[in-house]
Amino acid sequence: RHASHATQGTANRHSRDPAGKRLGAKRTAGEYVVPGCIIFRQRGTKWFPGENCAMGRDHTIYAAEAGYVRYYLDPERHSERKYIGVVFEKEGKLPVPRNAPSRRRLGRVGVKFEVEDVVAGEGEGVKGQGDLGAEEVVGGEKGKADMEHGDGLQLRPGYMYREANWAIGRAAEKAGITAKVYRRKNRWLAWRKRTAKAERAAQM
Repeated sequence: RHASHATQGTANRHSRDPAGKRLGAKRTAGEYVVPGCIIFRQRGTKWFPGENCAMGRDHTIYAAEAGYVRYYLDPERHSERKYIGVVFEKEGKLPVPRNAPSRRRLGRVGVKFEVEDVVAGEGEGVKGQGDLGAEEVVGGEKGKADMEHGDGLQLRPGYMYREANWAIGRAAEKAGITAKVYRRKNRWLAWRKRTAKAERAAQM
């Protein structure tokens, strides 16, 4: 017959073979990743996040640091779990020994200090920093007096020499620069300033 309505049996036929959800590995072992890069999509926890990796709320494993992907087992941590981690060097290996120090990316470069260099530089103060003119600022009686009164360059957080903020704010006072007293009812001056500001904006 030529029916105009669908017959029985088609209600669930279209859901038997749905489209795939694109699960699985998105980055292979040894591939370079950046923070936030998805490494593995899964349903459930077939893989667990290891070093420098994290897990999203849908069990997606993503990189927490920039580096190279590693798939590995860690029997000391868990006998059956499979882990995904990120190492900083291309030749790095996971898992690391139990008592080995943890490696973290601090944005710094390791430099080996020589004992002879440290001892030789103890009596020089901040000499050698030619860009700062440290000899003129720190050396001599004037430099010591400035340090005692809080003027001049001081060692600030971040290992740099600079003036204190309150000293910078008094620069105009020391130079004898004074500002006109603000009068709220002087609309003529306000109009002149507003016009000058509009002209400067038009020239840009």
